[in-house]
Amino acid sequence: MSAYPELRELITRGLSEEPAEVREMRTGTVSDSPGSYGQYFTAWDFANSIVRDYSMNLYQLLRVATDESLSVENVLTVFRTLDPIYSTFLGYNGFPKLAEYATEVARPVDSRRVLVDRLATFTEYVNRLTAWSHHYFPWHVGERYRYAPGAVAQEYTPAPVAVEEDPLQRVPVKLTWEPLGVEVTAELAVDLNEELCVDFVKSLPFTVLQDHAVVSGESMYAWAPLVSVAPTPVRERICDAPVGRLRFSQATGNKLIVQYGPTSETLSSPVLGKVLDSHTDRLPEVGRAVWESTYRTKELIWLTVELL
Repeated sequence: MSAYPELRELITRGLSEEPAEVREMRTGTVSDSPGSYGQYFTAWDFANSIVRDYSMNLYQLLRVATDESLSVENVLTVFRTLDPIYSTFLGYNGFPKLAEYATEVARPVDSRRVLVDRLATFTEYVNRLTAWSHHYFPWHVGERYRYAPGAVAQEYTPAPVAVEEDPLQRVPVKLTWEPLGVEVTAELAVDLNEELCVDFVKSLPFTVLQDHAVVSGESMYAWAPLVSVAPTPVRERICDAPVGRLRFSQATGNKLIVQYGPTSETLSSPVLGKVLDSHTDRLPEVGRAVWESTYRTKELIWLTVELL
């Protein structure tokens, strides 16, 4: 049996429902009323940033826990050292369940398998909180902070990874966005990152909230319902990726990413696959709608991924 069945139930519910903690944070109804001088935006801003950072650090600790050269007690020592700066603040700022389970994860255990299971389940739970927190954060306040007219963005010298794709080693999948009624076919690159693709296929089918990147450019991402520690030998700079690229960012929340236009970020990310060239012209419509959803309207757009 997986660790923390109650938490697993919250994870499942969080695939389709906004968690109460996120709703209370964005509506200013957190019981401890965090925030100075009677306002709660600053507390919301801090919590939104910290819960995302926390999820990424939990994932790195999960990877450390799988390293058999390190003792289970050493891994727990690292967790107990790093965790309180996140979970204590978030517990005060409206996430009491998160703080409660952080304490549970820190309890002594002899089995590496049990520790990995605890961390994987807890990481997936915090990923779900992060997904909803990201969606409902009021990104539109950024309208006041635009670059000066005519400002030239930094240009990057292309240094693309040579991605030699074998069309005989592809797994076809369908991506559908509702209520937009748009669907595309994509292929998972089993020949490039086989173990990652296997983990991804095992999670299918799934339906999750679709959101938009707010830094890197014309990319959409969705926190997938899995936590993969698979090796990813083939990675690609985001700014070098073609339109239609599917990425899977384990380190930033186990997100499925769909690129639909130009991007500028130089971070490298694991290659998962690509939307068929004949279907990429459908992506900008989805991207623009998702940007409005994330940035302004908060209307829910759902991504379903399934095998063909």
